[in-house]
Amino acid sequence: MTKTRKIILICVFIFFVGLFIHPKKIIYQPKIIGKVIDQKGNPIKNATVFRIEENKSKNKEFGYLEFEEFKSQIVKTDLNGDFELTEKSRIDWIHFHLPFAWCNTEFEVSKNGFETYRTKFGDYEEYNEDLNACKGVEFNPKIILKKL
Repeated sequence: MTKTRKIILICVFIFFVGLFIHPKKIIYQPKIIGKVIDQKGNPIKNATVFRIEENKSKNKEFGYLEFEEFKSQIVKTDLNGDFELTEKSRIDWIHFHLPFAWCNTEFEVSKNGFETYRTKFGDYEEYNEDLNACKGVEFNPKIILKKL
């Protein structure tokens, strides 16, 4: 294979990789507007609600990626038990373009005297045809906390 063919093949390869993997994609977290009530249907005020996100970091000793959960967007419920976690965005520097987009979110609700409620992966998810993950997606959960 000649030198010019190798250069052309490398350029074509870089072009195709650049179509699918490139920096600066904005990742959105969905808006969550919900209500927290007890088993009798009474609103619970001052319950703590927070979004659960994953933080990626590189292990300095071995070089692999580590994932740990962290709590973000901490809010309290109002007198009517209502809360709102606003839409949030971040930049993902290296990502893959896929022909579909699923929007997932996780959150936790806690209050003294009640069991803590935590969503599981897949409890709140939605397919988004705009291919921009969670932009414009809104979830409206009604959370029932059980007394201890």
